[in-house]
Amino acid sequence: MLARNLIYNWNESSDNNLKSVKLCDETLRDGLEGGVNRIPSLEEKLDLLSLANASGINDAMVGFPSQDMAYKQALALCKGAEIRGLDIRFGLLGRMVEADIHAIESIRQRSSHPVIAHLFIPCSPIRRYVEQWEVDELERLTRFGVGLATQLGLPVNFSPEDTSRAEPEIVERLCQAAIEEGATEITVCDTVGYLTPTGTQQIVQHLRHFLNEKGFKVRLDFHGHNDRGLALVNSLAAVNAGVDCIQGTILGIGERAGNAPLDLIMINLQMQGLWNRENLVVLREYCMKIAQFCELKIPDKYPIFGANSFLTQMGVHASAILKAELQQNKDIAAYVYSGVDPSLVGLDYGIQVGPYSGRANVRFLLHRKGIEVVDEIVDEILTKARIENRILANEEVFNLVKALI
Repeated sequence: MLARNLIYNWNESSDNNLKSVKLCDETLRDGLEGGVNRIPSLEEKLDLLSLANASGINDAMVGFPSQDMAYKQALALCKGAEIRGLDIRFGLLGRMVEADIHAIESIRQRSSHPVIAHLFIPCSPIRRYVEQWEVDELERLTRFGVGLATQLGLPVNFSPEDTSRAEPEIVERLCQAAIEEGATEITVCDTVGYLTPTGTQQIVQHLRHFLNEKGFKVRLDFHGHNDRGLALVNSLAAVNAGVDCIQGTILGIGERAGNAPLDLIMINLQMQGLWNRENLVVLREYCMKIAQFCELKIPDKYPIFGANSFLTQMGVHASAILKAELQQNKDIAAYVYSGVDPSLVGLDYGIQVGPYSGRANVRFLLHRKGIEVVDEIVDEILTKARIENRILANEEVFNLVKALI
């Protein structure tokens, strides 16, 4: 018996038009702008891009080459990607100014690695107020920037910054101007993590309807931030609403509360059948390398990749898992008290012995070691955990058993 045959799936959508989506990795651009303790070296960044490539990620943002140092770094990454034979398109961020666009074009000319210009301009009322910009000027700048990039032969992804707090008619006007000048991709930017899932669905569907009505055949991306703790669910709502590509960062790194966590997006898309990977073992290595190179600790309770994600100490849980194992069905054991099969990312489920444990917890650990003991020994171990009110390390349990036998 397979676990999937024993689970009723309320997550299945009645919308048969849902499609697989592309992924754009912002880890080495937006992700490094704040909240990390260390910036990876050039070679480390290339190692990370190799892991992104092996994980099946389509695009990776690798810089904002408006300054000399950033330009040299982005160029080196493009040349390094050529040497490594990476099959992943690089995105370079730029404003609607000639210097930024020529910098991106220069990198493209000096490297044969495929790049795309991600050109942005603020569009929300609050940003227009602060910058003292009129909408006519924003449209002029958009047409100038996208038009120049197109004339130079650069593909363009147009981002109306702070889309999620802008009036529909302004977003439409700027997107239409960008597309008429040659942009082939549009990004819905939730720049400050303002959206809710309902808002995400509404803005994506509105913009998709506008694009379809105008006959514009362009890719639609979604870029989310986590200021309200909704970046993951907003990204999934954007998929359900019809976007073609989701942008995010590994482990959700980035300034303020961070970006949409690309790793968790990938897990969820794979489980929904919208991401065609047999397993995501390389993704786990990617997450671990990001944590190592950026000197970050992944929280123990972080989903999937946190140390406690597939651990339980509850007696009822342990009992059910042990029963499945004794039936020699690890598939069911993995799912009976977990929403995700840990083998998807090359991990295993585990059971701890603590104050809330029962005999099954101890027997599970011993079963995996091929050890059988009487109830009295099991009870002594449980008594120790309850009296000391703590979780016992596995080795501690094994040593206690040896001492009591």
